[in-house]
Amino acid sequence: MERDLNKFMREQYVIPIRVINRLPKKRKYHLLDIGASKKFLKRFLPKNVRYYSLDYVGKHDWVFDLEKGKLPIKNGFFDIVVCLETLEHVTNPEKVMEEILRIGKKDAVFILSMPNDYNFVLRFYYLIGKKTKMHKPFRTVVEHLHIHVPRVKDILDFFSRYINIEGVYYGWSSRTGLRASGLGGEILKIIDGFINQLAKIYPSLFSRLVSVWGKRKEVS
Repeated sequence: MERDLNKFMREQYVIPIRVINRLPKKRKYHLLDIGASKKFLKRFLPKNVRYYSLDYVGKHDWVFDLEKGKLPIKNGFFDIVVCLETLEHVTNPEKVMEEILRIGKKDAVFILSMPNDYNFVLRFYYLIGKKTKMHKPFRTVVEHLHIHVPRVKDILDFFSRYINIEGVYYGWSSRTGLRASGLGGEILKIIDGFINQLAKIYPSLFSRLVSVWGKRKEVS
């Protein structure tokens, strides 16, 4: 499984799979993948998990723009809600998180992630005035790019408002390293692996991805 995940955005999918596979196998679960894209997550799920997907384009159980407000899903339907690297694309992530909680059962597991837009590569880009393809001047909102550019602290503070965080994972994987092949690809993977270890030590600088999981925070 780890080898197969390396073909995609490894650090994005390994943690959801690990968390889901630790759940009791005798119980059946309904899982919603928000921002599902090409449904990569589906192929790695155990048989006791029924997969549903939602995105604003493509073939999904729900084709819905998160900017439109209330999700077309009834209260408390899902046992697991996964939302990976999606909330940074919406203008009001607070409203989306409220909807994510609404559609989850009382004991639902929430697996969430956002990118650290202050990792060392992006800090260097900011220094030299380079824009990534996710930050287009005057086109970011129209093209559903990265509206928000949070730090690690911002991400953890945001998610902790809504769930009791049971675990945090800091990861690094470069898109170049994942797609490269041959000897050059192997070298890039070694470099990525080294940076990934640094991400555990100094996440604010070396993590590209911040993943959390947990259950809803009870309102006092």
